[in-house]
Amino acid sequence: MIGKLLDRRYQVVQILGQGGFGHTYIAEDTRRPGNPSCVVKHLQPATSDPDFLETARRLFKREAETLEKLGNHDQIPRLLAYFEEDEEFYLVQEFVPGNPLSMELQPGVQWSESQVIHLLQDVLPILEFVHSHEVIHQDLKPHNLIRRSSDNKLVLVDFGAVKQVKMYSLMTPDQLKNETIPIGTPGYMPSEQALGRPYPNSDIYALGMIAIQALTGLHPKQLGEEPATGEIIWQHHAQVSDALAAILTKMVHQHYKYRYLKSCTWKHGCQNHNYVQ
Repeated sequence: MIGKLLDRRYQVVQILGQGGFGHTYIAEDTRRPGNPSCVVKHLQPATSDPDFLETARRLFKREAETLEKLGNHDQIPRLLAYFEEDEEFYLVQEFVPGNPLSMELQPGVQWSESQVIHLLQDVLPILEFVHSHEVIHQDLKPHNLIRRSSDNKLVLVDFGAVKQVKMYSLMTPDQLKNETIPIGTPGYMPSEQALGRPYPNSDIYALGMIAIQALTGLHPKQLGEEPATGEIIWQHHAQVSDALAAILTKMVHQHYKYRYLKSCTWKHGCQNHNYVQ
């Protein structure tokens, strides 16, 4: 694939990531001055079954429509193109130079409370925008938050529809009729999402877990749970104020009805720790 010219425009120069059913590449846009870099998501369906191809086509179109709708936000990559070639699917997005937040969250290293507050202030407005467009990210995790080199802001990448296409390739024709399939990453994915029923505050849960990971220096999988309730046990691992602890505990409540119901918005400054539901 390296060196290939896609859609007679995008020349692949480097592989960025790969999975069982697709790859992500950095390409150059040969039709723009200076050949700027872009990201190409490439899905190779595991089967040529017509039902699956139609499902893949529909889901890829849905992701393209979602990205087009969300691309007006400065901290979400813009969609540049969407096309199909030889029953394989391609999404082209803006390339964001920077490093994933996962590189900053080193095992055993605890962030200060002010650092975590800044993280929340940076990401919550993005989620508010996403949810206002009736979209749920479904895979919010450190790897999908890119610290942009130009201004140090976090950029949210990798929405969920591409993962849905990959999972559909493993399903039977009967299962294809039901589009409620779980997407997400263990540790950051709440229970309702694991059952295939995500809500907007499923993303709030994931962001809460990222904040707890930063405060404790522990990966979510290393944290214990209350046997009776399933609530995450984390506060004794962190130096945290009661106010922020209460906010994070509500963000990661086991039952979605007891979390913040909408994308939370920080108001009146960090000192007040006041979210609007």
